[in-house]
Amino acid sequence: MFLNNEKMKSKFLLFFGIIMLVVGIIVKKTTTYDGIGLIFIFLGVLCKTIYIISKERSGEYKPGKELIFLVLGLLIFLSGLYLRASEQDLINANYLIVLGIMLKVFFIFRFIQIIRLTKAADKALN
Repeated sequence: MFLNNEKMKSKFLLFFGIIMLVVGIIVKKTTTYDGIGLIFIFLGVLCKTIYIISKERSGEYKPGKELIFLVLGLLIFLSGLYLRASEQDLINANYLIVLGIMLKVFFIFRFIQIIRLTKAADKALN
């Protein structure tokens, strides 16, 4: 099978998580099956979390200040979703949702950059 080595398995987990997240958002937005959409979203978040933890345990990633962007992004994103559902007029919830997504995307780029730098440093030492 093509998923024999650990590297392929971990990347599969990351991409599967991203796909589940996108599918969940699409299902939630285009159908009346909100519960199924939320299950896909939760599964995607779980897969990505497992991927990050596995990278930390293997030593390829050492958590740092960039986690602040992830946590803030999640909190702002979830706040936007809550405010949108409550239909309040105080603040446009879409701004919070977009800001939250941008912070999470920044974290992902920084996470990938850190892993690549760690791999390059490991190769240089060997």
